[in-house]
Amino acid sequence: MQEQPVANVRWGEWISEGWQMFADKWQVWVLQMLVVVGIFAIPLIPFALMMFSIQAQAVATPDQPPELPPLFLPMAFGIAVFSFLAGPFFLAGLHKTAFKQLRGEPISVGDVFSGGDMFPQVLGAILATAFFTMLGALFCILPGYVVSGVLFFTVPLIVERRLGIGEALSASFNATKSNWFMFTLFVLVVGIMASLGGIACYVGILATMPLQFTISAIAYRDVFGVAGARSFLNNQPQYPTNYAPQAFPPPPSLFETPSQQEATASICPNCGTQIVRAARFCSKCGASIGA
Repeated sequence: MQEQPVANVRWGEWISEGWQMFADKWQVWVLQMLVVVGIFAIPLIPFALMMFSIQAQAVATPDQPPELPPLFLPMAFGIAVFSFLAGPFFLAGLHKTAFKQLRGEPISVGDVFSGGDMFPQVLGAILATAFFTMLGALFCILPGYVVSGVLFFTVPLIVERRLGIGEALSASFNATKSNWFMFTLFVLVVGIMASLGGIACYVGILATMPLQFTISAIAYRDVFGVAGARSFLNNQPQYPTNYAPQAFPPPPSLFETPSQQEATASICPNCGTQIVRAARFCSKCGASIGA
């Protein structure tokens, strides 16, 4: 029986390089976060003022229950719908920003609005992941965290590889299932790091929330491979990955014979995609390739 390759979690390397990636373009990331927070705050400000008015009324007339303004329920419903739709849109844009920077392309604040073409797939992936997470949480809560760990790469796979929802879920699961415990811990740690900025009156999230995307991009690069990906480590122009040295097979040379071209390629036994022979995971479906 062939030994299945395992995608190991490189805690220090991924977190350290993710931080370096953020620091390399921190101005763009902070401004992007400021834009996103500002857009989400627009409908919340009048709602917060309305809530303050209701509380003031309750204090002024403690013997009478406060009356809800006529716009209370419509505004609450509108904010819920807005958050439900805007979340996946900006999530796709932020992941796109991370992958652009990873490939050495220039990034800008406007990239946060670039996720429109991926919106339906990202929304569906979020709903599917939430469903499986809640389903896992029914079994003593802990399995819900495991589901979040093994499906961690679902949205990045949709954004970077343009996979379908089912393909992305399957590829993420196949790449992480052999080391599910460490990936579960990794997702929890990254989530805690991204939310730590909330301690400093929520201003710090402008600097910590981008780590959710930069660290994820670095981890994705090492597990699945990204064509043209760069390294953010000092004096290291190209990061060596053990899992997928190249995301896609290189174009055939005009001076190579067909037999030489075939010798450098392989076929994924799961989906039939042509991949680099040295790759340990399929660049399309994420299935592990036996050594």
